[in-house]
Amino acid sequence: MRVLITGGGTGGHIYPAIAIAERLKKDFRPLELVYVGSKNGMEKDIVPKKGITYVGMDVAPLNKKLSRKTFKAIGTLFKGLWQANRLIKRFKPDVIIGTGGYVAGSLVMVGALRGVPSAIHEQNAYPGLTNRILSRFVDYIMVSFEDSKVHFKHPEKVIYTGMPILDTYFSTSREQSRTKLGIADEEMLIVTVGGSNGAMKLNQVMLSSYHQFSEIKNIKFIHQSGTRYYPYVMEDIKNGIYEVGDNVKILGYIKEMHVYLNAADLVISRAGASTINEIIASKAPSVIIPSPNVANNHQLLNAQLMDKYGMGVVIKEEDLNEELMVHTIQDFNKDPSKLNIMRQNCEKMDLSKTLDAISAVIRKLTD
Repeated sequence: MRVLITGGGTGGHIYPAIAIAERLKKDFRPLELVYVGSKNGMEKDIVPKKGITYVGMDVAPLNKKLSRKTFKAIGTLFKGLWQANRLIKRFKPDVIIGTGGYVAGSLVMVGALRGVPSAIHEQNAYPGLTNRILSRFVDYIMVSFEDSKVHFKHPEKVIYTGMPILDTYFSTSREQSRTKLGIADEEMLIVTVGGSNGAMKLNQVMLSSYHQFSEIKNIKFIHQSGTRYYPYVMEDIKNGIYEVGDNVKILGYIKEMHVYLNAADLVISRAGASTINEIIASKAPSVIIPSPNVANNHQLLNAQLMDKYGMGVVIKEEDLNEELMVHTIQDFNKDPSKLNIMRQNCEKMDLSKTLDAISAVIRKLTD
């Protein structure tokens, strides 16, 4: 079987695509699989390291305001469509799978119009623009949340599968993870994650809060700043703008996220769909701060589902400040039973069957 899989722009599109690709390698023999991403996106560095054949295409977002950039983006769009058509004619895929992002839009659209069996996967509670457009043309629409079905105009195509998560989230135990990170049983580990690109407001609030815990030795912090913010964060710490104790470790990017989330007693995070599903898969209690700077406020909708099922506490960014964050952490430290309740609620959500469901959909495409 020949498969083109595509998704890019953010980790939220890339890692679900990688999870699907790795599962296809196990379920379909023989298999020729190519991952199609942007020539300049972060996926061009991530995907080849997973041992997956990679092809880059030209991609550019369309600006809402008319300008010279708009015309340049339109030119890039048509170039990408031409590249997609050429790749499909040459590779002759049996199936095309898209997980979102501008690059997925071009490839899946061309493939569907050429009659190639195709499916998309939507990670968020409210679907992105690319997938809302593609839903009219593809054979199947796979979704991470039951609640998102109502947002598609062709409900007969929609199949609830859940979010594809890498197998490592299920095969790595809490004990293994804490041992690897050197966290003792009696220590409380708090992991802060601002998404693959980092989050400025979350960085500022957490960095301002750490000094209040410098004398509490049983609490350990691991803080992912995001690669783009890391140099500035470290410079601010060096210049004394933020007081960070020995119990805080700052990282620009976390490669083995499954280890950190499985080890955590509490995760403080944005509400990207991939991230919150990885948190659920790791059975980690969480404080979720949805980003207000995303289309259709989909992070808030993702976060509300966490709150609805008692798996996390939601704080809106407009309410987020040092005082509230310090109080929240102190409260959980004094009463760990609240963390245990969230962990138990996460355990009720079985995400381990998601890739089984996705594999079944892809098999239907080839029947």
